[in-house]
Amino acid sequence: MFRSPIAAPRPRAILVCIAERRLPREPRPARSQNALETWGATLLRRWEAAGLPVVFVEPDLALQRAGSSTVESPRFAAESAAVPRRPAAGDAVLRAEGPSLLRDAGFVRLFERLGGPLLILLGDELGDLAMATAIDGFLAGHPIIVVKDASPFPLDCEAEIMATRAAALPLLSCFARLMGADDLAREWTGVD
Repeated sequence: MFRSPIAAPRPRAILVCIAERRLPREPRPARSQNALETWGATLLRRWEAAGLPVVFVEPDLALQRAGSSTVESPRFAAESAAVPRRPAAGDAVLRAEGPSLLRDAGFVRLFERLGGPLLILLGDELGDLAMATAIDGFLAGHPIIVVKDASPFPLDCEAEIMATRAAALPLLSCFARLMGADDLAREWTGVD
């Protein structure tokens, strides 16, 4: 059974960090960060400091198509405010079992228990899982925000991921509101 450390009162929004690429178990050496990683780490740090809920989502291995989203992303051994962090003990972590989070039984139970808060999607690739969730939210009349300029996790194959994100953003804008990490942090956490 899924247990979440997220408690009452009901939040107005929940930050959903989506790892569309399977993350390796072992930390890798640090390397220079790009702007997406830096903004993602900053947003996540501000979000948690404000006491707002965060859920980490990874795809179920059975759903990954052969040759798609199977490249591993690096993790950093050091943890700091400027370094994207990986889920830790006590964090709410889900394995997505459906094409959309709004069709995943575990996520739907958490979502309903929280009173249906605004979903804010922060993803590495903004691929199939983010797209299907945005479309389902749009069809259900549930507002969704997609963070357009940040990634919650370190990126490997940076050029490939940047191309995937660039292709996904125009389509995502048809189904969800796109927002920058800085604007989102300022609006929701009150921190500049």
